[in-house]
Amino acid sequence: MRRGKGIDLKQIRLVVAAAVVAVLCIAATAATAAPYPESGSSAEEASVPTVYIRESGRKLFFEAPKTVILGESLRIVNTTNPKKIGPHTFSLVTKGSLPKTAKQRQLCFTPHHICKAIASWHGVKGNGPVKENPAEAGADGWDTLGSLSKEGDSWFTGEKPGASITQQVTAEPGRIYFMCAIHPWMHGTINVLPGG
Repeated sequence: MRRGKGIDLKQIRLVVAAAVVAVLCIAATAATAAPYPESGSSAEEASVPTVYIRESGRKLFFEAPKTVILGESLRIVNTTNPKKIGPHTFSLVTKGSLPKTAKQRQLCFTPHHICKAIASWHGVKGNGPVKENPAEAGADGWDTLGSLSKEGDSWFTGEKPGASITQQVTAEPGRIYFMCAIHPWMHGTINVLPGG
């Protein structure tokens, strides 16, 4: 626009044309990006064996596949509301470490019990924050079942709704056991099959 001379139509047409070109470029970029699913898309996630952390009424539980193949990815998804339920852990433990009785579950977060041990795997001191997440005890991926005398693999969901983690199963073929240290009655098991 020129000062004191009114509106310059040629300049307005250039500004409008530039705006239209910018909008078309944005639309073209979005259109070409759309057909390629991002990593973690629902189609990709559907093919990965998944352990869901679920709530039904007042019951909390793991919903897990019966088997997974060595070398395959295993995804863990928290579907509960952290503001209502609190966070969870998905912690690999030996069968003998699972707290089976009401008394064992009640004492689970005291010294010389598995929930307290799992907290230490995550670097928790006293009532302090989680410092290591996930806690990796052996090789990369899900491979090490922990106990009071040996660290295991564990993941802390945190306070974010819908939190998830995907890691490769690298455990020896056989049965793996897992639990939630925060809700010690939550247990699960998956049979790891040899790879092809």
